[in-house]
Amino acid sequence: MKFRFIPIIMFVASAHFYGQVTPQGNPQDTNPVYAESQTGSYKLQDIVVDGVKRYSPAQILRFTGLTKGEIVDIPGQKVSNAIRKLWETNSFSEVEVYIESQQGESVVLRFYLQDLKELGEVTFTGKGIGKSKNEKLAKDNNLKPGTKITQNLVSTVKTNVPNEYVKKGFSDAKVTIKDKVNANDPNLVDWTIEVEKGKRIKIDRIDFEGNENVSDSKLRKKGFKDTKQKRFGIGAILKPSKFIEEKYEADKQNLVNYYNSLGYRDARVLSDSVTRNDKNNFEINVKLNEGKKYYIGDISFVGNTAFSTEFLQRLLGYKTGDIYDAVGFNKKVGEDGGKEDDSDIKSLYMNSGYLFSNVTPVEKAVNGDSINLEVRISEGEKATWNRVTWSGNTTTHDHVVLRSLRTRPGNLFAKSDIKRTYFDLASMSFFDPQQIGQDIKPNPQDNTVDVHWSLVEKGSSQVQLQAGYGGDSFIGTLGLTFNNFSLRNFLKFKDFKPVPQGDGQTLSIQAQAGYYFQNYGISFTEPWLFGTRPTGLSVGVNQSLVNYEDQFGMDQKLNIFSANAGLNRLLRWPDDYFSLYTGIQFQRYNFDNYPFLFGTTREYYGNANNFSINVGLSRNSAGIDPIFPTSGSNVETSVKFTPPYSLFSNKDYSVMSPAEKYNLMEFYKVKVKSDFYNEIVGKLVLRSTAEMGFMDGYNSELGAPPFERFYVGGTGLFGGRYDGRELVPLRGYENATTDGGTRDDVTQLGGGTIYNRFSLELRYPISMNQTAKIYALTFLEGGNVWNDWGNFNPFQLKRSAGVGVRVYMGAFGLIGFDFAYGFDKPLYNSEPSGWKTHFLMNQSL
Repeated sequence: MKFRFIPIIMFVASAHFYGQVTPQGNPQDTNPVYAESQTGSYKLQDIVVDGVKRYSPAQILRFTGLTKGEIVDIPGQKVSNAIRKLWETNSFSEVEVYIESQQGESVVLRFYLQDLKELGEVTFTGKGIGKSKNEKLAKDNNLKPGTKITQNLVSTVKTNVPNEYVKKGFSDAKVTIKDKVNANDPNLVDWTIEVEKGKRIKIDRIDFEGNENVSDSKLRKKGFKDTKQKRFGIGAILKPSKFIEEKYEADKQNLVNYYNSLGYRDARVLSDSVTRNDKNNFEINVKLNEGKKYYIGDISFVGNTAFSTEFLQRLLGYKTGDIYDAVGFNKKVGEDGGKEDDSDIKSLYMNSGYLFSNVTPVEKAVNGDSINLEVRISEGEKATWNRVTWSGNTTTHDHVVLRSLRTRPGNLFAKSDIKRTYFDLASMSFFDPQQIGQDIKPNPQDNTVDVHWSLVEKGSSQVQLQAGYGGDSFIGTLGLTFNNFSLRNFLKFKDFKPVPQGDGQTLSIQAQAGYYFQNYGISFTEPWLFGTRPTGLSVGVNQSLVNYEDQFGMDQKLNIFSANAGLNRLLRWPDDYFSLYTGIQFQRYNFDNYPFLFGTTREYYGNANNFSINVGLSRNSAGIDPIFPTSGSNVETSVKFTPPYSLFSNKDYSVMSPAEKYNLMEFYKVKVKSDFYNEIVGKLVLRSTAEMGFMDGYNSELGAPPFERFYVGGTGLFGGRYDGRELVPLRGYENATTDGGTRDDVTQLGGGTIYNRFSLELRYPISMNQTAKIYALTFLEGGNVWNDWGNFNPFQLKRSAGVGVRVYMGAFGLIGFDFAYGFDKPLYNSEPSGWKTHFLMNQSL
C-alpha cells in the first residue's frame, strides 16, 4: 500500500498562470491518511520521479539535497527541506511526495512534479494601448517569451500594471489575465492581459479639523505637497488631483513637519479618513492636534574644537527668541539630509575632513513655551582619501580621467569633492552622466576612504549637421567634430578609430552654406594646456564668402577672413566654478559692389580691418547633465574692444570717406548673459534666461562701426559670422538671413548697438538614456534691438510663445523643432509676425 503523508502535503502548491492552487494527488491513491505504523526513521533507498520528463531522478536528488543511503525521518525536517528546495528552484508548478514502497527500515520516495509553463506571446488590450505601450508594459514587467509562469510573476503583473494607472489618477484600474495554449508550441502559454483603467478619480475635498492657527488652504498648499484637491489654473496642470496612497501617507508626515517648522513641536495627526462620495471621487478628512507654539531658548555647543562656538552660531543662523523651527533647525545642523547647498554644520565638518564626525541636536530642557537646545559634536579624526580607482573609460585615456578627479589619494576627505568630481566628469561630455557612479567605502580603523568611479563611455565624435530654418531661408553646416581628439597620436595610424582619440581635445572642421553664403573653418581646443589646472587653449581660422547678383545682374561679393586664439583658465576665487577667458581676434573684410550702410552713406567698395581683444568672466555650474541641466546656472560677462586708434592720430574724420574711416575699426562691446535652471515640480525644469549687450565707439565722429552690430530674430544662426553681425535668437520672428543682405535690416527686427532678450522655458525629459536624450519644452520669449540709448526701452519687447522638442544623439548632436507665435509687428511690417517654424541642429538658444 502507498501512503500520502499529510506533513508533506502541506508543502504542495501550484503556480498556474491563472493564480489558483490545485494540488493533484496520485490517482491510484485513495487513502488520504498514512498509517501511524509508517512513521519513524528510514534509510532512503531510492526515489522515483513522476510527472516531469526533463529531469532524471539523479538531478532531482541534487535539487533536494538528499542522498541515497542517508537516514530520513517520516515525517521529518529533511523531507520538508527537500520539498522547499524544489519549490525555490521556480521550475515546478506542483510538488508532491509519496511513499512508493517500504521494506523493513528502507524506503523509496516518489516525487510527483509538474513543470512550470512558459510564456509565449503577450498582448495587452485596453483603451489607449497601442504598439509602443504594449512593448513598454511587457518590458517593464519582464514578460519575455520563455519566461517561467510563477505565482510571483502573476502577482507582479496584477499589482504593477494597475499601479501604473493608479499613479495617473485611475484608482480603480485592474487587469484580467486570459491564457491559451500557443498555436505553434503546446509547451508555451499565450497571455492576453485586459487592462481596465476605469475613470480618472479625483479628490473633491481635503478638510482639516482641529487646526485653529493654520488655515485649511495653507495646510493643503504647504502640508500636502503631492495630494491635491481639485483646482483650476496652472496649479492643476503642475500638480493634478489624484490619490496615491504612498504619497498620501508621506504627505501626512509632511503635514506634521510643516507644523513643526512653525513652532508647533507637539503637532500630530489624530485620525484621518479617505472615502468615496456620490460622484465616486475621494474626500479626505484629517483631524489634528496642533499643540502649543514653542520658541528657542538657549543654544549651546558641546565638543567643538575645530570651529569656534561663535562661528558655528553664525552658520546655524538661529538665536534665542526665534520660533522653534524643528525641521529647519535639524537641517541646518545636518540631520535629515542637511541643506542641499551643504551650508549645514555636518557638511562643514565633512568638507573639512571629518568624515566620521557626528553632529546631533538635542532638546535639553523645556521651560514653558521655551526650549533650550544643545548641539553635541563628536569630531573624531580627520580622514583622507586612500585608494581611488575608476573603470569604464574604454576610449578616454586614464590621465584625462585622473585630472578631473578631486578625490586624490592623500588629500583630506571632503564631501564637496565627490559632488564636484561628478560634475566635472559629466561636463566633459565623454561619459553618460546618467551612468556615472561612485562606490565609497569608509575605513574607520585607519581614518581613510576608498572610492571607485564607474564610467560608461558615450559617442563623443560627431558628424556635425547644423542647420536652421525660418521663413523661407535655410542654412546648413556639414562638418566633423572630434570631441575627444588626441593630437599627440595623430601620426600613429594604429590609433586611428577613425582618428586618434582619448586626450580630451577638440578638433572641428566645418563647411557651411546657404543660398548665397559659404563659410569654411577649422578650430582646435586643448582643455589642459599646462597639465596642472584646466587652462583651455583654443585657436581657429575661418573664411566666409558671400556672392550674389544685384538687381542689375552685377556680382556683389563680401569676403571675411578671421583668425582667433584664446585662453580660458579655471579660477580658484571666488570659487572654482569661475573661469576667465582672454583672447585676440583679427578679421579682414573685403567688399566689392557690396552695400554697407555707414551712418547715412552707403559704401560699395573697400576694406576694413578689425583687431580686437576679448575678455570674459563666467561662472558655469549648470548640471549635472550638460544636455539637460536640472540645477545651477551659467552666468557670463564679456568685453570685446579694439585699440583706440583715433586717440593716437590727428586725422580729420569729417572729411574722410566711410571706407577710410573704418579701415581700422575701433569700438568696445559689452555683453551680459545668465541662464538659471530649477526643478519646480517633479522632473519639470524651468530655464530662465536674461541677456543684454551694447557697443559704441571711442570717438563721437566715428561712433560704432557698421560691423559687429546686434541683429535679433529667428534661431541666431552661426553666431555672427555672416558679414560680421552678431545674431541673437528670438523665436517667432524671421531668421537673420531673410533679406539677403540688401538692406540694413537683415533681420525683421533690424540691427542696432543695444539689445536685450528674456526667456522662460519649461523643459520636461521624455527619455534620458544613452542612445537618445529627448525632452519637450514650452517657452515665453521677448527681445528687441535699438540704435542709441535715447531710444532704449527694456520693456518695449517683441514677444513670442511656443512649444518645441529636442533630441540629442551622440553622432549628430542636438536636433530640435520649435513652433512659435510672434505677437508683435516686425520691422517694416503692419501685421504681427504670427506662426513661425524653426528647425535647428546643434544650436544653443
